[in-house]
Amino acid sequence: MSEVRELNFETFQRWTRRLVPEEGDLLVAREAPVGPVVRVPAGDVWAAGQRTTHLRANSELINPRYFYYLLISPIVQRRLLSRAMGSTVEHLRVGDVRDFVLPTLPNRASQDAIAEVLGALDDKIAANERLSSGAQSLLQEHFAMLGLDRFADTGPFLTVNDLFEVNPRTSRKVTGQSPYLGMKDLPDTSMTVSSWSTREAKSGARFVNGDVLLARITPCLENGKAGYVDFLENAEIGIGSTEFIVVRARDPLLSVVPFFLTKSERFRDFAIRHMQGTSGRQRLAASDVAGYQLAEVEDERLNRFGELSISLLERVRTAVAESQGLAHTRDELLPLLMSGKITVKDAENVVSDAV
Repeated sequence: MSEVRELNFETFQRWTRRLVPEEGDLLVAREAPVGPVVRVPAGDVWAAGQRTTHLRANSELINPRYFYYLLISPIVQRRLLSRAMGSTVEHLRVGDVRDFVLPTLPNRASQDAIAEVLGALDDKIAANERLSSGAQSLLQEHFAMLGLDRFADTGPFLTVNDLFEVNPRTSRKVTGQSPYLGMKDLPDTSMTVSSWSTREAKSGARFVNGDVLLARITPCLENGKAGYVDFLENAEIGIGSTEFIVVRARDPLLSVVPFFLTKSERFRDFAIRHMQGTSGRQRLAASDVAGYQLAEVEDERLNRFGELSISLLERVRTAVAESQGLAHTRDELLPLLMSGKITVKDAENVVSDAV
């Protein structure tokens, strides 16, 4: 989906002069890339960006949630992409979206039933996301109470390199197809990685479970791109963007600490100030991260934080894995329901087993 960012009041007024997005409205990306759709969640105030189109369903004609599933269905996505234009960057005009012809709609009862059965999967995914977000917030608070990321001119201090290895070497050669994490896959708000691919192991960062990845290039670093690695199988080694800095705890109990360090205001200010290079291509050096100064904290307090983080991350890992399975089920059911190849009753049986 297009970039999500905070707006100042004047920009918000200009972008919402016609209509303010409400809960359940849809935002459709018209460029870079064409087609992604998001539903406006409850509790937030949104503005449709310049590369998006804001849609609101006529609830007398179509179930708003069914409208969302219709737009993300393969048949509609293919039709949207077929109307895109542009040799360098494909895009849709607002008029193209407004005049887009939708497939024939089923009766309202069928729309409601399809929206309900698919919505049950998305509601469970949303519940898992709230669990993960809550665990991350709790750990962030406990990390702040540790006082590790503070420094006084007087008194003993550590450096990042005392507790962690920065860009550690891998002891084993990586060959063939390996799990690959690109910059787009590195989260900017959540803690754990939820999407990755595979590719031939060539150049790039090397990492294992328990490592923390930090984007070192602008604007990814400023946007907070960082993630904790826990998706690899057994002794697998993953490969990633050359623009990652890999941080590995010398004590596995502290493996999650570098992630929360990357989110602290003091570290972020330090990292942004130490970026070097030409405008638009500035980077943070791994050596600057390694030399970053931390306060000394008693081993007992560090260990207690580590034990808490491992306990909570087990729950998060379970929730993320469940959500991936639910999303896979939803994506398989969606085109079958939209095309009428399976009945809602059949889908309900699949969903009841899944949730």
